[in-house]
Amino acid sequence: MSNDAENRPFNPAQAGDMLAGVVRAQARMMDAVLRQNIETLDFLKTRYEKDRQMLADLAKATDPASMMTVLSSFWSRAMSDYTNEAGTLSAFAAATTEQFIEGLQDEAKAVTGGTTRPKP
Repeated sequence: MSNDAENRPFNPAQAGDMLAGVVRAQARMMDAVLRQNIETLDFLKTRYEKDRQMLADLAKATDPASMMTVLSSFWSRAMSDYTNEAGTLSAFAAATTEQFIEGLQDEAKAVTGGTTRPKP
């Protein structure tokens, strides 16, 4: 009878290992997405703080020339910040894609009874 259990396409005795492998793979994939989201939110928080500071500086300006200086400086820094963040997010996207591919491969191994890589 044990021979019949070994020949089944799905062995219930391995269900715990399979589930653990799938959960590990899913956790790694979601970790990559969450790290990317945290980076984006940190960037936005910083940008919003700079927006607030620009408004305060603009309110303190006493003439049109100083207002233009505030706005010109603000937009120059904003363009630089967004350009830098685009590079950072591009690198995150590449890493996230790599982790997704590894996670899907690990999930497939876990479902088919293989061993997954022990990554956090």
